[in-house]
Amino acid sequence: MGSELLAATVAPPAEPPLIPSTTTTTTTTDNGTTTTTITTITTTTTSSAAAADGTTTTTITTTTTTTTTTTTTTSNATTISSLCDDDLREIFIRLPNLPALIRAAFTCRSWLGAIRSSSSFRRRFRALHPAPLIGLFLKIDDATTPSFVPLFRSDPDITAALRCGDFFLTSLPFKADTFSGWSITDCCDGYILLWDMLEKPSIAAVNPMTWAVDIIPVPDNVRAGRRRKFSFLGFHLLCSDENPWSFRVVCVCSDQRKMIRVAIFSSETWDWVVHPWVHVGGDHSLKFSAGMLVDGSIYWPYHGEGRMVRINTATMVITTVNLPSQVRVEGFNFMVGETKDGQLCIVYESDFFLHVWIRGVDGDGTAIWLLQYVIFLREEIDRITQGFALELQGDLKVMQVRYGYVYMSTTCTTPAGTLHCWFFSLSLATLELELLVEGKFDGCAHLYNMAWPPSLVGDDRSTGHEVEASH
Repeated sequence: MGSELLAATVAPPAEPPLIPSTTTTTTTTDNGTTTTTITTITTTTTSSAAAADGTTTTTITTTTTTTTTTTTTTSNATTISSLCDDDLREIFIRLPNLPALIRAAFTCRSWLGAIRSSSSFRRRFRALHPAPLIGLFLKIDDATTPSFVPLFRSDPDITAALRCGDFFLTSLPFKADTFSGWSITDCCDGYILLWDMLEKPSIAAVNPMTWAVDIIPVPDNVRAGRRRKFSFLGFHLLCSDENPWSFRVVCVCSDQRKMIRVAIFSSETWDWVVHPWVHVGGDHSLKFSAGMLVDGSIYWPYHGEGRMVRINTATMVITTVNLPSQVRVEGFNFMVGETKDGQLCIVYESDFFLHVWIRGVDGDGTAIWLLQYVIFLREEIDRITQGFALELQGDLKVMQVRYGYVYMSTTCTTPAGTLHCWFFSLSLATLELELLVEGKFDGCAHLYNMAWPPSLVGDDRSTGHEVEASH
């Protein structure tokens, strides 16, 4: 009885059922391979009575099981580096403007290559996003070169482009011992066309963004056969979208016998081609420096008449186009231009009323002028200028019509005898009038629009002053 109680006393307690311990580890590599390792640990305890000395021996047995599973998966996630050129261009076409596209293009070589390799993409982008207006060139006081006034200085992309350019026109030749002055006669696709008539007549084509300057002598033989009252009416630039380094200059001349002559300079041949004199008739002369280039043709109004000359720069065919019956070109009350969609239009100002016509066709297919808007601007200009312009009897000048915007100025003389000017833009899509710049100048301004840098098209012929994206 005692030995049985002793045996019961020293017997080990019953062990609870063991719960296996399981550990799971998952590892994924860069190539999409997933490895799962499952480790199971099971512990079993076995007890037995000891020998005669009364000791007890306990044996513990541990069992470990390891299972490894390898799974290979392919990731369907799309990264920016996996996009093809067509996909990139579909993204780029949705950028808001040209400065944003320039910034994106210089992010990496593949993005730049996607833009460079597709002329069709560049045409689409130009159609959707016209070149942005970034500033005005003004003639201020007696400065020998025009002064540049930047617009939208808060835009970091435009500001970065301006920092790299020669907008002070320091690269223009200037002789300190003689009085000379450069005047702007046209701005187009990033180029500025200037001429100096005070000494030997010459023309300068300047690209401030690339610092390129080309001095072009006026052709001597353009006067041949018409010595009496010969005059230069003006000059225009013809630029190539796909070759930013190539341009042409169109020179239009007239004489007292109602004749005009056109001469064209090519930067490719570095030579002038002078075309024959053409009789255009009319009771009055063509208005000086009033031509406008629209869709490859130059339109030049007569002073005091209701018609204009059209010069097709591709065929050199010269025709006349009648204007609406109420239009009489006087001073700065008329300008030819283009809508946002590239349609030919004309803008006529009378007593602060702005009349806008678009060229269309009637039921018989005959070309006619279709009146689109009659806009009264007196109250809005009075509000923007706080009554100052109208109180001092300022007049309204139509300066340019480009990309669906009408650019105008109103100038008045202050009691102190100085000029004060406000320069406006009017959207033909929204009819919203916006003040662009205000200051002491005569109201004549030339718009400068950002052009495509050569590096986005192909060979940039770097001169050390490359247009860079902002950082």
